[in-house]
Amino acid sequence: MKKLGFLKAITATSLATITAATPAFGAELIVNGDFEASTSQTATPIGWTNVGHSDGVIAYSAFGTPAYNGAYFYDFGGYGFANGMVGDGIEQTVTTTSGILYALTFGLSSENQSGISSLSVFFNDVLAGTFSLGVDGSGVFRKPFTTTTINYFANSGSTKITFLQGMGDTGANDPMIDAVSFQAVTSAVPEPMTWMLMLLGFGAMGAAMRKRSKQTSSVSYA
Repeated sequence: MKKLGFLKAITATSLATITAATPAFGAELIVNGDFEASTSQTATPIGWTNVGHSDGVIAYSAFGTPAYNGAYFYDFGGYGFANGMVGDGIEQTVTTTSGILYALTFGLSSENQSGISSLSVFFNDVLAGTFSLGVDGSGVFRKPFTTTTINYFANSGSTKITFLQGMGDTGANDPMIDAVSFQAVTSAVPEPMTWMLMLLGFGAMGAAMRKRSKQTSSVSYA
């Protein structure tokens, strides 16, 4: 009985290890998603297409903004503009596989000035989500970035990812993004040791059950 209990424990541990496996991700599809390949405040960032007026990148050190990734981020209001315009933004088209789940992840903040702003995200010109951006007490350009994720099932061989300053914005609280990532979501593969433990556990359990069944069938009654 002790041996059987030990084998059950091995099997349970193996199954728990497999169950705890977390999703893995495919290759990065976004070009210059962290904006580190660009340094100009006015030129379109490498790999991207500007929608509306032409914007470049801004260095975190320019305004003392809390860094999220690297040295540069993208501001939808642009450098030197009083405030961004509704519909201004940035986009990039990547190769996808229809029916596959992808995860779009990015850091999101705002200039933290007066008014309310929003950021709208589109996949192939279809709205995927809109994020409202208010003002907190951390100071102008001092609002920390937060990580945002949107899951998307591709329906074609290419996907255009578009970020636009949303409708109904007021004041000068333009959105800011950084570390844009777009990757296929795949299932994690258990490590070889996990498979070995699982097979050992099931094999031993089977042997123990066969032995127990044999012992039971040999009992005779008067």
